[in-house]
Amino acid sequence: MARSRRSLTNSRPKAPGRASRSHMGHLILRSLRERILNWHYPPGLHLGEEALCAEFAASRVPVREALRVLAEQGLVDKVPNQGCYVKQPDVDGIHQLYDLRLALELFVVERLAESGPPPELVAAVRAHWEPLLHIRADAPVDGDELVQADEDFHLGLARAVGNPHIVETLQDINERLRFVRLAVGTTPHRVQATAGEHLAVLEALVRKNSEAARRALRQNINEARNKVEIALARALTNAHKRAK
Repeated sequence: MARSRRSLTNSRPKAPGRASRSHMGHLILRSLRERILNWHYPPGLHLGEEALCAEFAASRVPVREALRVLAEQGLVDKVPNQGCYVKQPDVDGIHQLYDLRLALELFVVERLAESGPPPELVAAVRAHWEPLLHIRADAPVDGDELVQADEDFHLGLARAVGNPHIVETLQDINERLRFVRLAVGTTPHRVQATAGEHLAVLEALVRKNSEAARRALRQNINEARNKVEIALARALTNAHKRAK
């Protein structure tokens, strides 16, 4: 992929205020990671150390540490004698993340189907999603709220298994795939469909029907996965507009 030589200065959102030295490295890392994952930066954008030092009023040490961690996380490419460039996922990379997510969540529902989900989880899921089965066709929809509720549903199942490593991995995957959900837009019909898919997973788990839970989960995840190409095109277009 050809790398852009656009300057960071023209594409960055407004910088946060000064922070204490002890938190500076974490603040820089968190800010840059959020911008990359939310596609405020297009792929190939150069993250210059001097520009970052000026923006965050920081020395080179915390800036370099933040860039080092981002490189380890696969979010930037470090090029010798040139610096760091934003690395956004391509279609294959996004589908690989979906492969990992699906594998982990299939394991989760298989485990939960053995003993059934906790009663408090069943009650909470039903309370949130059952009313949305009857959402009006002209009802206003908040896309951010739907994305958060969707993530909460899947993480709630994972937490019920009791394996914190699965939860942590799914949280990281959610951050990397969130732009897919946000980019394709949300309609009342999609809200209704998502509610039905989530409740289908839940009711299969209540019946301890592992195969039905797996089938419903695949359908739910594939609804977003089938829109990857559309989401990536929109994210790229919006990122390049911000960079101008």
